[in-house]
Amino acid sequence: MKKDPLFWIACLRIMIGIMFVSTWLNNIREGIYTPDGLVKFFTVDFAQSENPLGFYAAFIMNVILPIRSFFAPFQLITELILGLALLFGFLTPFFSLVGIFFLINTFLATFGHDWPWAYFMPITILAVTFLSKAGRSIGIDAYLLKRFGERTKLF
Repeated sequence: MKKDPLFWIACLRIMIGIMFVSTWLNNIREGIYTPDGLVKFFTVDFAQSENPLGFYAAFIMNVILPIRSFFAPFQLITELILGLALLFGFLTPFFSLVGIFFLINTFLATFGHDWPWAYFMPITILAVTFLSKAGRSIGIDAYLLKRFGERTKLF
């Protein structure tokens, strides 16, 4: 049986989707998606006072934390939708870019605490997923392409 050329890239896309969903579940258990959980995340777990990127630490402390009552549920919903979209191959190019943006911001917020390749590897996989439109294999995008053709660049 001949496999679709995008099959293995789609498998990587699914793996990244599982990564986002499992991280989301863990963050639910730890209470990260609450205003208090967000404060703990940015002041204890990944203390911005220790972040060598002063500009980004200032952004977290002066922009994100003051709106934490809005930002915490926004992150909860966004991270879940992102993971599910990648898992099921829905609007893959768009959600690949969202994932790259999300991981770059997380990398900057945790700079100096985490291993950089924990971010670079999934960012690279998402870039390949974006460029290859990997939702067209084992994904909802394959159905959308058959149904609507090449009329849109979303899938």
